[in-house]
Amino acid sequence: MGRRILRMGLAGLALMLFATSAGASDARVEVLQRQLRERDKVMLELLRRVEALEKQVGVARTARTTPTKEKAKAEKATDEKAVVAKKAAQAPGTVIVDERMAERALERSLSREGALLLPSGVLEVEPSVTFARQEDATSSFVTSGGVIVAGETERNTNLFSADLGFRLGLPWDSQLEIGLPYRWGQSETVTNVGFSPFASATNSGGGEGDVRIGFAKTLLREGLRTPDLIGRITWNTDSGRISDNGVSLGGGFHEIQGSVTAIKRQDPLVFIGSLSYQHSLEKDDVQPGFVVATNLGGAIAMSPETSLRLFLSGAYQGETGLSGNGVGGSDRTIGSVIFGSSTLLAPGVLLNASLGIGLTDDADDMSLTVSLPIRLNSPLF
Repeated sequence: MGRRILRMGLAGLALMLFATSAGASDARVEVLQRQLRERDKVMLELLRRVEALEKQVGVARTARTTPTKEKAKAEKATDEKAVVAKKAAQAPGTVIVDERMAERALERSLSREGALLLPSGVLEVEPSVTFARQEDATSSFVTSGGVIVAGETERNTNLFSADLGFRLGLPWDSQLEIGLPYRWGQSETVTNVGFSPFASATNSGGGEGDVRIGFAKTLLREGLRTPDLIGRITWNTDSGRISDNGVSLGGGFHEIQGSVTAIKRQDPLVFIGSLSYQHSLEKDDVQPGFVVATNLGGAIAMSPETSLRLFLSGAYQGETGLSGNGVGGSDRTIGSVIFGSSTLLAPGVLLNASLGIGLTDDADDMSLTVSLPIRLNSPLF
């Protein structure tokens, strides 16, 4: 009986200890779970911060790495060009041309030809002189000793022109152009009978030419298959003299001229073409005929500071009107070939020279032009 009571007491004590241990264990588990949840929150927060830092570091690294890569590529390309240039320089008779310098020389020549407009605010002043000679011979009849004999009349004309031109680049790819000319001419008429001069007369005269005012605008930029296209309208005022002392000076009429110029580059070549139409206004019952003209040619950079040009120029002038009626035989067909060269003398200073040779009877037999375009270093605006 005593043992039974002892066993039951031990069993109750064991049950109480187990219950107490189980309660304590449950409390510890709950504490551990709460700590794990807090740890998970901290870890998630740390992960978010790490991701944010990685993004910031990645952007900065990209910003630092990209220029370095581009710089490395540029240096590599430069080194390759240097190697090619060095190899080319070793070849006998090879001339290495700086493309930027050649382009600058070509640009100056193209600006003078009206095939390229100046940047906005840039002013270019061009003094020039031109000499032209034309020789004409016609059959005539003269009276010598009371006898009418066949002869020949020669008319030789020398015309000198001095011009001061201004070109100013305007906004929106446009340009203002002004020209102030002066002309002086000498005309010699010689009548020959047989091979001997029978009579001669010489006249000379001069005066201001027609002031020119023009406006040019880039109409189209050069593309893969399209050329640069420049439109231009010019007003030749009637401020000049028509003639002086029997010498024609070629001025004195209001004239409106419209033209389109196209250029296409194939470095170091530039092809140039233009088409123009000129209409003259009537004055004192006289109206010069219309003029349709075209030019076709090109320019090439021969050295970093020099370029050459070759043009074929053609024009047709309609009959002169007198009191509303056309004068028969007064129309003219003019054709010439022009050789030109330009060289840079100093920064902003270009020396230009051109020689024209007439291809038709109505054209000047020979013309020579020398000009000195000077570009100001500082833009006006």
